[in-house]
Amino acid sequence: MALQPQYFVSGSILRHIFSMVHTSMLALVALVLVDALDLFFLSLLGDVDVVAGLGFAWPLIFFTLAVSLGVSTAMTALVARAEGQGDRKRARILATHILVFGLGLSVLMTLGLWMAAPYMLSLLGAVGRAHELGTSYLQIVMLCLPVLVLSMSSGALLRVIGAKQRSMWAKIAGAVTNAVLDPVFIFGFDWGVEGAAWATVISRIVIMGIAFYGVRNVHQMLGRFDGALFRKDISEIAKVTVPVSLAKVGAPLASGFIMASMAKFGSDAVAAMAIIERIAPFAFVGFMALPQAIGPVIGQNFAIHRTDRLRAIWHTVWGLIVVYGAVVSVMLFLASDQLAVLFRATPDTAELLGLFCTAIAPFYMFLGLQYSSHTFFNVTGRPNLAMIADLAKELLGVIPLVWLGSLYFGAPGVLFGQMVAICLFGVITAIVSYRLACHAHTRSATKQDLATLAQKGP
Repeated sequence: MALQPQYFVSGSILRHIFSMVHTSMLALVALVLVDALDLFFLSLLGDVDVVAGLGFAWPLIFFTLAVSLGVSTAMTALVARAEGQGDRKRARILATHILVFGLGLSVLMTLGLWMAAPYMLSLLGAVGRAHELGTSYLQIVMLCLPVLVLSMSSGALLRVIGAKQRSMWAKIAGAVTNAVLDPVFIFGFDWGVEGAAWATVISRIVIMGIAFYGVRNVHQMLGRFDGALFRKDISEIAKVTVPVSLAKVGAPLASGFIMASMAKFGSDAVAAMAIIERIAPFAFVGFMALPQAIGPVIGQNFAIHRTDRLRAIWHTVWGLIVVYGAVVSVMLFLASDQLAVLFRATPDTAELLGLFCTAIAPFYMFLGLQYSSHTFFNVTGRPNLAMIADLAKELLGVIPLVWLGSLYFGAPGVLFGQMVAICLFGVITAIVSYRLACHAHTRSATKQDLATLAQKGP
């Protein structure tokens, strides 16, 4: 039976966010863990070309994830507004149209990327056996891009209507499937890289099956497809999908620049950055889960102009970011030496790792502010602001500041340059999004006052 619309427009905001965020965190932890296990199992093959091939394939895989995120964000933004207005019929039709749009787009992308994969990997610098393995892995994973889009969009739809448990269990089931199949396919069947790719494909099919079943059969959230209305809805869907997808293009570019900058200071510096990039997603997974949690809450309240609750949502988010960030920072500070031992870090690597755990990690709170601000922009109909902020942070913030930091302070300067960019754009996006909420609140209050005076008469 479908959940009632307007699920988040009344009751405790903190309770709504908590009920959403813990399920998102568990799902994200499972997915991040599986990504780490993929690389771990393949590294046991003792073949450097395997790891290199995956490294070359990752930017293209990241691009497909960005497109999938764009479609799922459109699902969150548009359906949440319809739900907030209490229009369940319109929400169902929008959900159907978004899924059809995402399916069509992903099929076209699959055909293009599958054929272009060898050439694109060559442009990235892949040669020899690394190119061959990367192409093989990429072309297999690309086959399930439509599945990925449907699974992420269905999961977003479940969160919008408050069915966060089913969305969480779908991702966990997929993660467990991947973790079980990886060693079976890689070692048991001796499929190597192709085994890891097929394990990923099957895990995504599992996620889609569970999430889509919940959307269609349990909550009856799919309406009748209307061709004429679909043509009108495409523009609204694209207004969210395109900016969100473009916004994520800057991240792999900045990440590649950071690695290249670290490479100038030797393999120890590169190793430190690689460890940090594995620690950070685990430690700060709450900052990635929070936007998924607050999106439906913001969307439903925005739809009915409850700007008082929008401001309250922001106050709650700020408090959660500070508390969570402080707790994680203390844990990293205390575990700094143990992490160096766990990853068998050299003295130079351990020094950079310790710098991150002690001096850099606390400032990741500003990353939480930026993620949450982007969700506010996307859900309230301002995806272009999120796109501009995201691209500006990576291209105008991270890259030049990392370059300056490395130029004057060496390898530690790379970390400090990235930190300054995170802080700067976290503050900017938080101020802009909060001022927009306050402006909407003031405008709404003024209209209410005028209406009251008109009722009283002269």
